Amino acid sequence: MTIKIISKKNLSDQLIKLEIKQSGGFDAVKPGQYVLLRFVAEETAITLPVIKTEPLRETITLMAASVSDKINSLLNLCVTGIQIALEGPFGQPFQIENFGTVLCIANHQSMVPLYPVLTALKAAGNHITCLLTSIPEGDSVLENEIRNLSDSWINSDENPRRASQILEQTLRIQKYDQVIAIGPAKTIREACTISTTTKTPIQAMLYLNEKNQKGQHGIFRVSVCGNTRALCVDGYNFNAYYTSYEEMLKRFGCERAEIETQRNINIPV
Repeated sequence: MTIKIISKKNLSDQLIKLEIKQSGGFDAVKPGQYVLLRFVAEETAITLPVIKTEPLRETITLMAASVSDKINSLLNLCVTGIQIALEGPFGQPFQIENFGTVLCIANHQSMVPLYPVLTALKAAGNHITCLLTSIPEGDSVLENEIRNLSDSWINSDENPRRASQILEQTLRIQKYDQVIAIGPAKTIREACTISTTTKTPIQAMLYLNEKNQKGQHGIFRVSVCGNTRALCVDGYNFNAYYTSYEEMLKRFGCERAEIETQRNINIPV
């Protein structure tokens, strides 16, 4: 489907908000799914989470985080009329129902794909606690929106060991009916390991920054395969089985440097 970008706004040096005009109909995008923008002439594509849809206006809103200079220049050209195609939705959506109490885990980058999931969980009647790791000083994009959707808010500092300790203490002290984890490989490993130990059901999405994508698109669902302990990692153009979380971590790596966002930015979607 060929589409038109009708609005582009730079929220920071590494974060772009896009509003896209659709035509000819579009399949409903469920929380946890994503779309692919393909730049026809350049044979280049990026995968992006859908923040919201407006059927009456035939528009969808996307956020592109940590885009390369080349992609950024193409997006500028798109606003002025370069041909671009929209494909999808792709990916396994999150299961959304009234679980009861839900713990949502994310860092400041993965608040982008977390937002539509959180919105759906709240609409289903859940009591939501958000645990945000690696938050930079000042407001982050969507932080106010996510705070407003959350019944409880847990914030760790930028010390990785501190974030791990808070996560473990939270799951061991408080009983939750469901965990939703979205973030880098290390966050997914820790959340899944502790959830398994505490017998808490978990749904997980691996969400990588550009430096850790290694030629692949950066959104993957992670789940335990059947009755085995092998991990299934499924993405747009890559899927694999790993025998342990450590093997997954070796493949996708630890995100050494978080993408810095400008301070005091909070743009409503």
